[in-house]
Amino acid sequence: MATVVDVRRAVDAAWAARPEHDVSWPDPHPDRDPLTEEYSRVTDPERYAVVGARAQSWIDALVALGLADASVVEDGATRLVPRAPDALPLTVVVRALDGVPGGVVDLLVGDPAASVDVQPDCGCDACDSGSADLLEAIDDAFVGVLGGGFVLIESERSRIVATADGWSATGATGGVDAAIAAARRGERRPDRRTLVGGSWWAPVMTR
Repeated sequence: MATVVDVRRAVDAAWAARPEHDVSWPDPHPDRDPLTEEYSRVTDPERYAVVGARAQSWIDALVALGLADASVVEDGATRLVPRAPDALPLTVVVRALDGVPGGVVDLLVGDPAASVDVQPDCGCDACDSGSADLLEAIDDAFVGVLGGGFVLIESERSRIVATADGWSATGATGGVDAAIAAARRGERRPDRRTLVGGSWWAPVMTR
């Protein structure tokens, strides 16, 4: 079974074959704060086509490595069903940014599917930190959801999303760390929807 190293190599290979691979731009303000007018401006939305292309590179790599089966579902989204028994299905939705197709990717898990990560979270000039950071954020989003240790806990009043590297929470969550630990132990509460996702790939063995 493939490891995360194999997956990343396959993603990079799929990405290198796409025309969007040649699109890049630097951080527009590496040493200053964004200007006020940049918060309401998207100077070049066409370049954000790299988002959808990078997401497609992930889809292609996961299928090529035999880690998932893909199908097209409602509104052209791609549903990936993992081969690993404890992993959660993933739906990849690619949407337009400022009217340009392919500028936003939304990752949804489970059935019914729940959105757990959107990249970019904002496409305005003020939030732009360059293409390298954007592609890294997309990769981190996929690894966070697919790499094991993923938890989603949601109710009418709260929402917790956790990966192996950390968590985010909104609403009246109470003890977040305790809730995540309980979910990973298999404990469930009737007033909450809880999803726990195993890894899509094999662990990297170290000596």
